[in-house]
Amino acid sequence: IKELMSYGFQEKYVMAALKTNAGNQQKAAELLFNSMDNLESIVASSQETSKNKPPTSEEIYCELSDGDGKYQLVGFVSHIGKQICSGHYVAHIKRDGKWVIYDDTKVALSEATPFRHGYMYLYSRLDG
Repeated sequence: IKELMSYGFQEKYVMAALKTNAGNQQKAAELLFNSMDNLESIVASSQETSKNKPPTSEEIYCELSDGDGKYQLVGFVSHIGKQICSGHYVAHIKRDGKWVIYDDTKVALSEATPFRHGYMYLYSRLDG
């Protein structure tokens, strides 16, 4: 928030831009700069986003009737680099009980799997 406000945008516009873009700072910045002539439209858009938001897991849970969900981690994507706009993405997938890293054309056994640096995690539902 402070970084976007450092460009001269008021907090209400920054908050609305972040809300409209699900917290994505880069997209929020683009929206702010592209809407400088009508910043109030960002506030209106964020209010519309709130009305059309998807249901929370608690709201959907009551509709499920197939028992408790138990999941296991089967893979994740991580980012190697210091900034979002530069760097490289790799995938770590569990195969035959071992973690394997997929890096463009290279595939290797992952010896120090960086679980805490995941960007997106993939789970598989366990039966029963």
